[in-house]
Amino acid sequence: MIAPGAQASAWDLPTRLFHWALTVLVVFSYVTGKLGGEWMTWHMRSGYTILALIGFRLAWGFVGPAPARFASFLRGPATTLAYLRTLRAGNRPAPAGHNPLGGWNVVLMLALLALQAGTGLFSNDESAHEGPLAAKVSDAMVDRMSAIHGWVQLVLVVVVALHVAAVLFYQLGLRIDVVRSMVAGAPTAPRTVALAAAFAAASAAVVYWLVVLYPKP
Repeated sequence: MIAPGAQASAWDLPTRLFHWALTVLVVFSYVTGKLGGEWMTWHMRSGYTILALIGFRLAWGFVGPAPARFASFLRGPATTLAYLRTLRAGNRPAPAGHNPLGGWNVVLMLALLALQAGTGLFSNDESAHEGPLAAKVSDAMVDRMSAIHGWVQLVLVVVVALHVAAVLFYQLGLRIDVVRSMVAGAPTAPRTVALAAAFAAASAAVVYWLVVLYPKP
């Protein structure tokens, strides 16, 4: 994900596409989950796609361009607290890439979405839909996964709301144009795009195996 406090020059095309695709799918998943019924088929497909995107982003966090790598934006508690103090003092730091708060926001969002999509593979909506791996585990495990799936959804709503509030704070309060950084970015070499496509395809293949091939008797 793109976090508040990022400069426009930092983000490669695959990272920006990941961000907006994930944004659309998270909203779509929430809406279709609330609608229920036949929409649950699309809810599940959206969840599988989110899982593939998360797999890509995890890989891209190690092999992508420097600003997209976890090592470039994850900072320790001391650095994060120091960054908070600069904000409280009225300064407006705009680092290239994620700021310390934004870096940990990325990790939190990825972890929650991975947990949500992963538990969805084993969940049952108590009607006509269940995850593709539900038959591989006990009924007690399905109930446990379904409960976790429901609780994580509530946590995600809160975290996403805080994320949007942070974007508005940077945009309107600190006058740092983070919205533009989510649209425009660094020129991306064709070989970088090709590498991203290969990792995205590999991640999609793993998810396809999980939801289509592995569940078969």
